[in-house]
Amino acid sequence: MRDELVTGFDPIVGETEKMMDLWSTVQEAAVQISSVSETQKKELQGLILQAMESLGDKASALFQSEKEYGEMTREYSAALSAASRMEGFLEAVRAWHISYATLLNQHFFNRLLGCLQVSAAAAERTAVLAESTFPLNQNSRGIMLMELALRCGVTAPEFSAQIMLRAFELVPDLLKDKGDHLKGFVYKPEQHPQREFHCCPVCGGKGEAYRTACSCYIASYNPMFLPAKLWMRCPDCETLYTRWFPEEFLALGQEPVLIYPREERIAVQNANSALLRSWNEILNDAQALVSRDSMRLLEVGVGNGHLIAVAQEMGYQVTAVEIMKQAAQKTADLLECPILCGDFLKMPEEGQFDIITMGDVLEHLQNPAEGLRKAHRLLREGGVLWLSTPNYESAFSRLCKTEDPMWRTPTHITYFSRKSLTRLVEQTGFHVMRYSVSNHYNGSMELLLQKTFNIHR
Repeated sequence: MRDELVTGFDPIVGETEKMMDLWSTVQEAAVQISSVSETQKKELQGLILQAMESLGDKASALFQSEKEYGEMTREYSAALSAASRMEGFLEAVRAWHISYATLLNQHFFNRLLGCLQVSAAAAERTAVLAESTFPLNQNSRGIMLMELALRCGVTAPEFSAQIMLRAFELVPDLLKDKGDHLKGFVYKPEQHPQREFHCCPVCGGKGEAYRTACSCYIASYNPMFLPAKLWMRCPDCETLYTRWFPEEFLALGQEPVLIYPREERIAVQNANSALLRSWNEILNDAQALVSRDSMRLLEVGVGNGHLIAVAQEMGYQVTAVEIMKQAAQKTADLLECPILCGDFLKMPEEGQFDIITMGDVLEHLQNPAEGLRKAHRLLREGGVLWLSTPNYESAFSRLCKTEDPMWRTPTHITYFSRKSLTRLVEQTGFHVMRYSVSNHYNGSMELLLQKTFNIHR
């Protein structure tokens, strides 16, 4: 377990600011030295030497690096003392000026990297150091802003998103070496228009910045998504929703069409026996609530095909719908059954189902309430909806905090807590029969719901 004070970085920032202020004063004094009298020159030279030694001592104490700063101070003090002409003195001051700032920045940056999260105040002051104070090239400035953004995503989420995008503006290929999936990635926001969600998609409330993470660190990252994933929290219904989402992804919802297995293909994949047994238990629990002999099941989102395979074994009449064509074709080939490819919200409602399963689907919907109402209409009276979706207050997320990949997942639009989801499913005509922690998806909750007769909109 790692435990640290969020404000532990604040004193580092404060002392560094003071040192950089004195560092700037030394440079200004060196520039002015040629315009003063000889007597003043000697006095000013002495003050410059004294300030340099003081800065070395302060940095040594702050970063516990006495050897490095001590050697630097001795080297440049000797050079300044030995300078017989003013040009030599000024040249030595300039050389020290660059070396000191470079070493100070290196130690400051290393301390930043050692933090889990920094305070909002420290984040804003560090951004000023990176942008205006440290003598950094554009690449180094972008790297520092990016690392800072990762460390204030909880304490200052809106500011975190702002400086993260600023880092990519400075260095568009900033993360090109952070993983094979980012090879060749260049930030080009103009190519991927984003829709900005100004209010909660569930109740229309005005959200507040809640959490920021970097979507690029997910292996499945697609450049159509912004690297900064800013989550907003609605204070009225407690739903989390993303601030920006790509228009081209929202446009994927087409009318469902059947995708058939290709006769020339033989598809095979590894099977997880524990997962198959788990799906079997879920279907048994759902069937016990419905108590009908002829069972019609709809799976929304085909996943890895395990649920459909178990349902086929148990004798269900299975219909499956998947919005992504490649995933639909893969499952059709694997299980040798047709898959509806398209938006399930546009499915015809002639046929009624006994059971609907929605495994980590709700968080992908622009309007999750409409998704639940659609499931309600597709179910027969007394029918059962099983769903799982990430719980932003889950035990997994409480333990992992910023390391929970849920925060970085680019394709998710909404998140719920147990309380907020329970309220929504009851408003859309369901009764919660069982709540459980998912063993299929880390940090997700699973709810077994039964359709009620009345819908309270």
